[in-house]
Amino acid sequence: MKTILQNARYSFRLLGKNPGFTLVAIATLALGIGANTAIFSVLYESLLAPMPYPDADRLVMVWSKIDGRNPVSAGDFIEWKRQNKTFQDLVAWSGGNYNLATPEQPEMVPGRIVSPGYYRMQGLEFFLGRDFIPEEGSPGRDHVVILTHKTWERLGSDRNIIGKPLRLSK
Repeated sequence: MKTILQNARYSFRLLGKNPGFTLVAIATLALGIGANTAIFSVLYESLLAPMPYPDADRLVMVWSKIDGRNPVSAGDFIEWKRQNKTFQDLVAWSGGNYNLATPEQPEMVPGRIVSPGYYRMQGLEFFLGRDFIPEEGSPGRDHVVILTHKTWERLGSDRNIIGKPLRLSK
């Protein structure tokens, strides 16, 4: 232990005699530590951190093929769901922009077509209203909309909007 303390005192004495070298060494260490911290933070957030969903370690994305964009038809999804014996649940989604008829004028809003269970899978809570029920995932019964808070505010923040019709088109 005595030798380590002597070596440390000698090192600091030498660094004090060469302030230019000391400054360059400290700046190099600071830049290296900062760069490593930034790189690790990005890698952690993008690859290592758990996904922000409940039971994220149990989520799986299923694809119909490996390469390129991977659209799956509604019929294939319904058949997969019917034959499923492996997964607790299967949900599907598709994004796009939709024309929403507002009282002032139509406006383009981003949206998503999702199957029942999508919001439960993500652990999202509702401010008003409810999640889709299983029957609303079947063809012909799929004319129900869940609004984001932002879109609800655009429509006047009406707490009685639940059950009222909206004009929405692709």
